[in-house]
Amino acid sequence: MYDEEYYRYRESTRDFRVEAKLLYQLLRPEPGSRILEVGCGGGAFLSFLEARGHRAVGVDVLEEAVRLATRAAPRSTVLRADASRLPFPDAHFDRLVSHHLVEHLEDIGGALREWRRVLRPGGVLVVCTPNRLYPSPRIFEDPGHVHLYGRRELEGAVRECGFLVTESFTVFPHLLRDRVSVAVGVPLYRLFYRLPGFRDRGRSLFLSAVRE
Repeated sequence: MYDEEYYRYRESTRDFRVEAKLLYQLLRPEPGSRILEVGCGGGAFLSFLEARGHRAVGVDVLEEAVRLATRAAPRSTVLRADASRLPFPDAHFDRLVSHHLVEHLEDIGGALREWRRVLRPGGVLVVCTPNRLYPSPRIFEDPGHVHLYGRRELEGAVRECGFLVTESFTVFPHLLRDRVSVAVGVPLYRLFYRLPGFRDRGRSLFLSAVRE
């Protein structure tokens, strides 16, 4: 399922471009920041970082993803590794990003504790994942999903593993029908994502936190 066609389609969508910009804004990388992407997929976000002058490190458990990411982001370092067993020393990174990965993990606590280990004190963690509270979850159905999170549940899991949550919100509101939500809610997401009625119910959930 997770082959080149899948990655190229997902990473070519307007949804992905919006999510990449929001991830970058939350990461707030500085020149020289050591950035790790866990679950780098086909490498589109690593490429996004490269275009902004950053050289990052990406890891993925799938061999095909590593091959594609290496090609997509030639100035980055891409390794095959499990999200809960990272081949890096303690406090090695300044920023860590996870884009549509935590919903695939059997043990999110184990992964978060490992991510905390490799982040320096004060380092920034940013997560994006499908939102369990989205009114039409079939739009992101995936047989590889293990558990979906709402905003409060994800905040709790992150706090329990030694992070201070700094922000969480959702984007891409549900607007009557799936086609309307994609056609209107994606490009106009900024009109909705700060409104109380939409804050918890958008399709994609974002969270940023700091390692204590």
